[in-house]
Amino acid sequence: MEFSFGGVNLFSPNPARAFAFYQALGLPVVEAPDEDGPWYGAVLALQEGRTQPVIWIWRSAPEEAAAISNRLVFQTGGRMEELYQRLQGAGFDCPPPQQAAWGGMEMVLTDPDGNQLLFL
Repeated sequence: MEFSFGGVNLFSPNPARAFAFYQALGLPVVEAPDEDGPWYGAVLALQEGRTQPVIWIWRSAPEEAAAISNRLVFQTGGRMEELYQRLQGAGFDCPPPQQAAWGGMEMVLTDPDGNQLLFL
């Protein structure tokens, strides 16, 4: 294969708020944001100890904010309840895990910009 998956772009009208959300979730910071720059450009790793894949957080124009929404999928390795308890303890407004139509457990957390994080 001539290419590999590098990450996900998340656009936010308030990128500092988005950055704080994902950093509080525990994603490692690969590159600190350029808070005064026109694009913000923070980078967070999606896997511990890895520099890819990543989430890039960009500043969006106000007219783009309502049109952009993403769903990121994370594997919990069977530790769904442990993750749920940690999120609750950290103050995240997260509904409890539920059994999905396909038979497994799912939990959805929504970030401040309306992007969904689906935990399996």
